[in-house]
Amino acid sequence: MLICPSRALITTLAALSLSLSSSLASAQEQPSSPAADQGAPASAKQRSGDTPFGFDVELGGYAQVRYQSIQDDPRVAQFIGLNDGFALSNARLNLSLKRKALSAFFSLEGARDRRQPNNRAQGDVRTLMLDAYFDYSFAPAFTLRLGRFKPAYDANELESTARLLFIDRALESRGVLGVEGLNERGLSLARQTGLQLISKLRFSADMGLKLIVSVTNGNSAESALNDNESLAYTGRAVFKARFNRDVKLRLGGGGYMNEVTTGELPDLISERRVGMTADLQLLLYGLIIQGQWMRQVTSFVEVANEPTRTGEGLHADVGFDLGAFSPTLKGLIPSYRFATYDPTKLIDSTDSDLQKALGADALTHHTVGFTALLTQSPVDEPLKLQINYTLAREQEARLSKNDRLDLMLQMMF
Repeated sequence: MLICPSRALITTLAALSLSLSSSLASAQEQPSSPAADQGAPASAKQRSGDTPFGFDVELGGYAQVRYQSIQDDPRVAQFIGLNDGFALSNARLNLSLKRKALSAFFSLEGARDRRQPNNRAQGDVRTLMLDAYFDYSFAPAFTLRLGRFKPAYDANELESTARLLFIDRALESRGVLGVEGLNERGLSLARQTGLQLISKLRFSADMGLKLIVSVTNGNSAESALNDNESLAYTGRAVFKARFNRDVKLRLGGGGYMNEVTTGELPDLISERRVGMTADLQLLLYGLIIQGQWMRQVTSFVEVANEPTRTGEGLHADVGFDLGAFSPTLKGLIPSYRFATYDPTKLIDSTDSDLQKALGADALTHHTVGFTALLTQSPVDEPLKLQINYTLAREQEARLSKNDRLDLMLQMMF
């Protein structure tokens, strides 16, 4: 079915945007789409005020409306490409608080896609608190974070939704959603509840290293309790260098360990997951080059005969801001992404039939995109227009015709 936004939500957000329009400045988006390792989404410059406890307050957000058309393939399934139409991708409201060494961040999403993950075009849209955490900077180079946040692991997932170079995150991060093809979970980590230690080391004014360690429950923050008695451990390191105004480099990598328990009592199954990732971004005189590699090894704790499985994926993006040729073209960015993901790249099993079945489910996506950052154009409005066309190429175990066209308009406030 077509996912429709709540009328009350749209009315509320529109009223909020109108009431603040006299004091909110336009967003100055960066065409480079740099990843925000802290996980807080980007927003426009916001209104500041004081609270009874002396906090400076900043308010902002964005809304995204999308049209999606997916190639039909009734030979494979009765749900792929049968729900083309409009949807509200995001309706985000961000609140930031700051008082001396203490700060906090809250984000509310009014268009959370709760699609069921079993290859059906069924689901709903709901309002959900995404981020809710506070930071305490107890030393110049150290910050402690507590609450609900994205563990610092996957660079593409940490990147602000409002600043993505493409409409969707890369294949290995997000996987495949229902109606787009046969469902497949990606390798990224969901928001979780716990604590995080952030250390920033500066070698010079233009060069530094960030180290981030997270200890969390390991399951989705939407769950009221931990799924077992173990904790998840995630780490990430990011090196950044700025050589001049037009040349910037970022190198990152991370890993995590977690035990996940699923099922219903008394039939619980535990999986031990170990993941690793590496990423790069280079901004070079209007040229945008970025990529990421991810790998996850899954073993089964109680089921000794179940083979260990290794999933692996990567993507590489290239884009170019035409503003390098003329100021009137600034913010117009053609782009291309190559992404591949094999959820069962390696199987620790001598069963030839199992090897054959699970060894033919890799996916490859070629995405051609165009982004228009109207904030940086003569139009001078806090809008972003994106057009993406994805060619999906899949192995025989999941082969289907499911190329898709996506158009998205975003407004920031």
